[in-house]
Amino acid sequence: MESVFENLKADACVEIDGTHITSLIKAYGCVLKDLDQAIAVFESVPAYNVSRDAVIYESLVNALVANKRTDLIRGYIKQMMDDGVHMTAYVANFLIKGYANVGDVEQARVVFESMMDPPMGVAAPNNHALDWSKTRTG
Repeated sequence: MESVFENLKADACVEIDGTHITSLIKAYGCVLKDLDQAIAVFESVPAYNVSRDAVIYESLVNALVANKRTDLIRGYIKQMMDDGVHMTAYVANFLIKGYANVGDVEQARVVFESMMDPPMGVAAPNNHALDWSKTRTG
């Protein structure tokens, strides 16, 4: 994986994008259980002139959950909102799973109950954004 990524970076015809970053975060954080390296990849995003989008945040939250580090979620969710990235149902699902996995069923329920349906006739804007004013996220 690292060799392939190095080859991609060295190829002038390849523009590193969020998909590449997401793959690295998931590989390090979820497969190898190396959360420190997954976070390092997440932190390196600006070096590639890539914006941290919902998919990159989703991969990081997935890595946090896989490593049972829900204590770190609050800071990254705040950063996500500060970056202007909308909450998605995918991120919410990982939050629910993460809180449930560490026995915080109450917080999992709060996240679940804070999910909102889109207005009638609108197809999933921001993929069902959450009302974060009702959660404590961490």
